[in-house]
Amino acid sequence: MLLTGGGLGWAQPAMRPLPLIPLTDLTGGIEDRVSLSLGLGRHDFGTGTASDTFGINNAYLGPVLRVKQGQTLPFDVANNIGDTSTIHWHGLHIPGDVDGGPHQEIAPDAVWSPDVPIVQHASMNWLHSHMHGKTARQTYNGLAGVLLVEDDASLSADLPKTYGVDDFTLVLQDKMFDANGRMTYELSAAVFEDGFEGDTLVINGAIAPVGQNVPTGLVRLRILNACNARFLGLSMEAGPITVIASDGGFLAAPVAVESILMSPGERYEVLVDMKTFETNTLNVNLNGDGGGFFENLFGGGQTVPALSLTRTADKGFDGAMPTQLANLEPPKPEDATVTRSFQLEMDVGADLAALALAWDNFCGDAGAMAINGQPMKMDRIDEEVRKGDTEIWRISVDDQLHPFHIHGCSFRILSQNGAPPPAYAAGWKDMVHVEEGWSEVLVRFDYEATKDAPYMYHCHILEHEDCGMMGQFTVS
Repeated sequence: MLLTGGGLGWAQPAMRPLPLIPLTDLTGGIEDRVSLSLGLGRHDFGTGTASDTFGINNAYLGPVLRVKQGQTLPFDVANNIGDTSTIHWHGLHIPGDVDGGPHQEIAPDAVWSPDVPIVQHASMNWLHSHMHGKTARQTYNGLAGVLLVEDDASLSADLPKTYGVDDFTLVLQDKMFDANGRMTYELSAAVFEDGFEGDTLVINGAIAPVGQNVPTGLVRLRILNACNARFLGLSMEAGPITVIASDGGFLAAPVAVESILMSPGERYEVLVDMKTFETNTLNVNLNGDGGGFFENLFGGGQTVPALSLTRTADKGFDGAMPTQLANLEPPKPEDATVTRSFQLEMDVGADLAALALAWDNFCGDAGAMAINGQPMKMDRIDEEVRKGDTEIWRISVDDQLHPFHIHGCSFRILSQNGAPPPAYAAGWKDMVHVEEGWSEVLVRFDYEATKDAPYMYHCHILEHEDCGMMGQFTVS
């Protein structure tokens, strides 16, 4: 089927190769400082026309950084995009002064040099802009990358781990393109309210569907939802989707389900058995409410082909599907000594249409949205947490579906929308979503975050975060 940009001036081929994001493997040791350059780029997503983009050591997106537990990563992050930015290490358990939140600004032409300790177990994390008021635009334009933490157990595990052969990293995004095929991003009242939702699915910087030849055996997909606002439903064309890890690491055992729901910022790892099927396709349901191109083409609720895997005669990973992955004890809410409540609030009386015109594609400090009645303020600390205490955080909303992220930790979900989490989300997480009732997480913070370098908690719809649906907390 020939897909077009909704009657625009560019056409999309039915299939293109899966781009492999460049890998920087640091697990063997670090001899020098690790340089990351935030820069301007030009990138063709597949429309035949190059778009103006941002990238990290690339024209678009950043590398896949593979690191090992126990290392300290001496980064030099150079800002060459012509605007102030930050880089946040989403998912890492690190002190607030190296977290890369909005307080660690990198001025144009400056270099930020944090030494980032890697203390946690194997997990899929990512890095992205966290510039207050401009997170959405800068991340959308390409300031995002993947950071894979390995440990002794994951490196020796009987799992696929040959990058680009049987182990693939997938960055899923939704984009909007103009009549000439150039990527666009514009704010409006609707975009502020719902978050930016594009009408075209992109994988690793290429418009879907994409295809990849793989050897016979198990194939591992490490998947990041890097959309600004869109929730994604994932499933396999043939057989169940088998989840082995979530945000913070391996599950106790593989979970085979018909589909999984990924909020913006979430990560999951899945295994695909290419012994059984000659071809299999990862399908994505774009669960947006905006009636975008894919919804109009395929009908609401239907899935679209994203990644087609084709088996070759080459022999790949020939191990069996694992039956056990990690020792994962049930969460113990009785250990909590503090319970905190967070109400995400959409409507604080702001004129969103006027705001979109006034702020030129970023929200700034207008405070159009809030948590617990307080729009985000850089000079206000909202919560003070005692290091080492176990707490329950309860999150509710006043409207629509929101993903919630907490910096500096992983947590366990006690309830999601008032019910137990699905089995694939019952492991270590740093993302939880809520639409009705409460979602509750059990969390502990083990690293300091001072009032000059606090942690954030926020909605991970990036436009909501930019517009004030974010708070700050210290740990001491």
